[in-house]
Amino acid sequence: MHFDIQTGKTNEILRTKSEKVTSAEMRKYIRLGEDMVWYIKNPDNGGVGLAAPQIGINKRVIAVSLIHDRDEKEDENYRTIAMINPEITDHTEEMEYDNEGCLSIPGEHGDVDRWKRIKVSYIDSSLRPQSILLSGFAARIVQHEVDHLDGVLFTDRVKKIEKASAKN
Repeated sequence: MHFDIQTGKTNEILRTKSEKVTSAEMRKYIRLGEDMVWYIKNPDNGGVGLAAPQIGINKRVIAVSLIHDRDEKEDENYRTIAMINPEITDHTEEMEYDNEGCLSIPGEHGDVDRWKRIKVSYIDSSLRPQSILLSGFAARIVQHEVDHLDGVLFTDRVKKIEKASAKN
């Protein structure tokens, strides 16, 4: 599976709030979500999450790796799932500051404050409503991808952007 990733801080698609997936569209976007999961699971693509706007589709669909910390990425035990119409329904007041990057803003990263724990509701790939509690890196990934659905980039939340150093 290959997607053309939308890039740029002023990209209109990335800056537009995505529409909810309707009941009539559900099966079509379940399939898209499954394709997005395969994209994220491919280590050559280098991501832990993907939102439909990043591939040019302004619908509320994300694929996320539910890993607890960055070092777990190589562990085969974590789950990568699609979420249709995800909504953060609750969160702790406690925040956590950590470094983020994005497939849509290559070469830049910076520290972003995110809620430490969240509750997210969504439709799964079997068309069932789900609600899960997430913490740590998994919570950060979901918040980052839900931001994409709202036209928000991580760079909007960073205090200081850092450019990736050129490798010789």
